[in-house]
Amino acid sequence: MDNKILILGTSSFGGSSLARFLLDKKISVIGTYHKKKNILYQQQKLSKYKNLYKEYKINLITDFLKLKKIIKKNKPTHIIDFASICMVAESWDKPDHYFRVNCSSKAELLNYLNKKNFLKKYIYISTPEVFGSNNFSVKEDYNIFKPSTPYAITKLSAESLIKSYSQTHKFSYNICRFSNFYGIGQPNYRLIPKLIISIFNKKKFPLHGGGNSERNFIDTKDFSNGVYQVIKKGKKNKIYHFSSNEIFKINKVVKIICHELKVSYKNIIIKQKDRPGKDKKYYLNSQKTQKELNWSSKVKFKKNIKKIISYYLLNKKKLSKYKIEY
Repeated sequence: MDNKILILGTSSFGGSSLARFLLDKKISVIGTYHKKKNILYQQQKLSKYKNLYKEYKINLITDFLKLKKIIKKNKPTHIIDFASICMVAESWDKPDHYFRVNCSSKAELLNYLNKKNFLKKYIYISTPEVFGSNNFSVKEDYNIFKPSTPYAITKLSAESLIKSYSQTHKFSYNICRFSNFYGIGQPNYRLIPKLIISIFNKKKFPLHGGGNSERNFIDTKDFSNGVYQVIKKGKKNKIYHFSSNEIFKINKVVKIICHELKVSYKNIIIKQKDRPGKDKKYYLNSQKTQKELNWSSKVKFKKNIKKIISYYLLNKKKLSKYKIEY
C-alpha cells in the first residue's frame, strides 16, 4: 500500500489505535497531537516505530500555519481527521470553544486542502450523535438529523461543510460514523476503564440516569480495520457506518463487569440524574458498509471484556495512581 497517512489527533484513543494498526502493516504515518493524556496506552509509545512514524504537537486554533507547513512538507495521500473535542456533557460548559475547535478549524483546514493534488482523500471521523436518539438502526443515507448537544451540532456542522466543499469544488472525502469504540488503553474517564478503576479503588461509580441509555459497542481492532478498508477501497464521497449487532444498556455493561470482578452491582453504583441532552439510544445500520467494504465487527463484547479486565488486573498498580473525577 503505497500511501502516506496523516492522522490528525494521535493523542486520542481512536487516533493512536489506528496509528498502531497502520504502522504494524508497515504503512508510513504522520501524527499530530495537542496534549498527551495521562492514560495507560501512552506507555506503549509510538516511538518504537521511529522509521515509519513522525509526530508534531499542534493546537488547531493557534498553530494552523505550522500545520500547513507539515502538510506541504509531507504531502500526505490521505488525511484521517480525529481532531475534535469529544466530551459530550462538557460541551454545554464551553460551546464557543467546541465550535472553534470542531468547526472553525475545519473550515480553515478544508479551505487549505482544497485542490491539493497530492491528497487522494480526506477521511472525517464522525459520530452517531449527529442523528440524536433513535429507536431504529440508522442507515448510511438517512438524512434526518437531530443533534441534542453542542458537541453533536459541531460534528454535524463539520460534516455539512465537508459535503459543501465536495459539491462546489469536487473535494474528495469519506465520512465514517462509528458506534462507541472501546478496548485496552481507552482513556480512564470513559465508562469501562472508569468502572474497573473505581472497583479497584473501592469508589462508588456514578450511574447517570440509572444507566438506562442504550449503546452499540465496537472494539478498536474492528474500528481500525474499518478505517483501513476505507483508505484502501472506500468509494469517493461516500458515508460509511461501522457498528456491531450488540446493543447494551449501560447498566447491563456495568453488571457484566461487576460479575467478572466478583463485586456487588448494588454496592458499587450510585445513581445520579442524567446528563443534559443525553440521547437514549444510538444504533447504526452498517449492512451497506459491510457489503461494500467486505468488513464486519468480529470481536464479541462479553468475551472481549474478560480480556480487557485481565489486562487491567495486570496493570492494577499503575492504574491506581491515576486520578479520576467522580
